[in-house]
Amino acid sequence: MKALLLAAMPVVLMDGNTTDIDQWLRIEPAIAAAVECRQALPMRVLEGIAPNAPGSWALTPARSFTVFGLPVKRIELFIDPDGELGASYTAVIEKRSLEQVREQLKLAGQRGHIGQLSADQPNVEVQVSCTVAATGQG
Repeated sequence: MKALLLAAMPVVLMDGNTTDIDQWLRIEPAIAAAVECRQALPMRVLEGIAPNAPGSWALTPARSFTVFGLPVKRIELFIDPDGELGASYTAVIEKRSLEQVREQLKLAGQRGHIGQLSADQPNVEVQVSCTVAATGQG
């Protein structure tokens, strides 16, 4: 029965690899803080998770996950391995319009953010992104 329940649970998918919910629960607070532009995401948080390309990860939350109170479908991360390009942390939002997302970001305010927070809809998916400039420390 336990195996059946585990098979029904969503998993975090990374480049064909799967990670258990325990790993997601460990990284979830750091991922939320990064997307919400409250803290940079340390590379060590992603240890053991295969990148899709150097410095680039696409993560599917292993359970219901929100940023700024908005439901998240997928997380896309870029952290320049050389430290020259900075980082971007993006949440693809589910079931919300761009206007709804922008209104939610206004409510969250812009104080104390580590980077530039934005909402956009480059295709059919609405995204919230935190872009952090390089610190000059390679």
